[in-house]
Amino acid sequence: MINYQVIKSRGKPRFAVVEYQTFLKLLEQVEDQKKEQSTIRRARRRKEPTASELTQLMRISPIKGWRLFRNLTQSELAELTGLKQTHVSLMEANKIKPRENTLKKLAEALNCDIDDLSVRRP
Repeated sequence: MINYQVIKSRGKPRFAVVEYQTFLKLLEQVEDQKKEQSTIRRARRRKEPTASELTQLMRISPIKGWRLFRNLTQSELAELTGLKQTHVSLMEANKIKPRENTLKKLAEALNCDIDDLSVRRP
């Protein structure tokens, strides 16, 4: 419970007086709330880009974007999918278009949807 004294002026409450230590604690709480609210507002304003938006921003193929996102090398992705590393490289460079069954293997290895891997020219 906070000990305080109310000072009135013309019959209406005008000021509240508290012990200085209580005042400091209250001030600290207010500052913490302001920081928290500011952080929440910034988080609401900042929209995290999707993986697809990132690949477009970085001007790379979705396959490469997802591979990098999953911290895989081309060789590791090739091993996971049963493809050759050169095949992965050619798909990432948009030199060849992957078939449906290859896209399924890639999506499974990269833990994403096939639609996320639709090849667009960067």
